[in-house]
Amino acid sequence: MSEKMNNLFAANTNESTATGARSLAGTAQLTSIANTISQELINKISTDTETYGEQFENSKTDHNAMDALINLMIDLSTVETEFLKELDEETLNSMLKSQQSKRSRSKNKTMTLDNYRNLMSGAVSELLIRQVMGKAKSSMGYRRASGSVEYTAEELEMFKNDQEALKREIRNVQSKKSIMKSKADFTEEDERWGQLIAAEETLKSMRVGGGVKTVFVVVDKTGEQLKAELGDKDIDSIKAADAKALLKKLLEAASGKVEAEEPTAE
Repeated sequence: MSEKMNNLFAANTNESTATGARSLAGTAQLTSIANTISQELINKISTDTETYGEQFENSKTDHNAMDALINLMIDLSTVETEFLKELDEETLNSMLKSQQSKRSRSKNKTMTLDNYRNLMSGAVSELLIRQVMGKAKSSMGYRRASGSVEYTAEELEMFKNDQEALKREIRNVQSKKSIMKSKADFTEEDERWGQLIAAEETLKSMRVGGGVKTVFVVVDKTGEQLKAELGDKDIDSIKAADAKALLKKLLEAASGKVEAEEPTAE
């Protein structure tokens, strides 16, 4: 683990990791797989903090950000989960609740490297269980398939109503673009690149802005007034009293008595 990566975590503490009184069938194997995946992903983040930095930081405190980061970095559908498919629904539901509790406990602890590894392991485990059960997480339902950037009408409506989720998905697509563009065989003619561009444009079009920005242009017409007052008079021939009177008028105009044009929208 790089020194730079270690500096992104708090120092190790004496906080202990709680363990359950009993272990559900399949839990040990699931934990072993999740721990291996988590370590691989952490190593990958360590070697490319520029690409994953922002999502990595968000994943420390946001479960949805953690799920999105995992799905961005690995296709969980390729992970061996046959042993989970042999378990009954009641056992899987109990395992799911157990992993959710593990994630909550880890999230509330000091974010050391070991604790982050546990947090990510719990997330990987939960995602694998949900994958086997066909039970999508409601708050991240748009992540139907790892790497997918094609959205249903319902998913787009969800993004429209949840601007934070929309921002996360835009960042997710942009990260995919950065990763793809960094590859040696990258070409803009690639169909996948076109899908990413289209997805980003679609998502960005759904952002809610702060309304029309109005710019007020204040026009100082002191110079025009001076020309009008002078007319064809020769400045050298103006009497002192007249000059003072003219100066007084100009000072009054410059003190704030200016006209404003109609606002224009950018």
